Amino acid sequence: MPKKETKTLISIILFLDIISIGVFLLLYLNTKNLVAESINKENDIKLELIREDGSTMMKEDLALAKKYQEKIHSYIIPKAGTVDFIKVLEEMVSNSGLKSNIKTVVNQAYDKGNSVGTENLKINMDVIGEWKNIQFFLSLLENYPLKIDIQKVSFNKLSDSFISSKKMVSWVGGFEFTVVKFK
Repeated sequence: MPKKETKTLISIILFLDIISIGVFLLLYLNTKNLVAESINKENDIKLELIREDGSTMMKEDLALAKKYQEKIHSYIIPKAGTVDFIKVLEEMVSNSGLKSNIKTVVNQAYDKGNSVGTENLKINMDVIGEWKNIQFFLSLLENYPLKIDIQKVSFNKLSDSFISSKKMVSWVGGFEFTVVKFK
């Protein structure tokens, strides 16, 4: 039979083993919960980062869309800008050294512009002057930063005249074009 001291020692070792197993189980379960919680937080952080990236990309897209919209609007006459455009047109004629006669200015439907609320402003006009000046005016019209579609152009020699021993040939240029305008 074992001695009393051996029994006590075995009881203490057994008691310490049970406590160790209990502490181990407690730490294991606690660690397992911490790992699960850490994985959940990691997933939450990933989702939040994805949302933030999406939000950032959306903000960038909105800023780009606004920039492009402003750029497109600069190619279209404003709603009340018909008179201002006619003034610019007359200034271009004047800068070209020509005389002009604007025959008609008419608003007409623009098939491609219905979704954005635009229409065409159809202008029919004649200019009178030297051939080089009419060519210069045409290049100004073609390069003006608006959506201008030149539909018809005609040139007719008007007359020959002599000024200070120089032969001056007058030409008439007929232009029919449309400009996109907001309704």
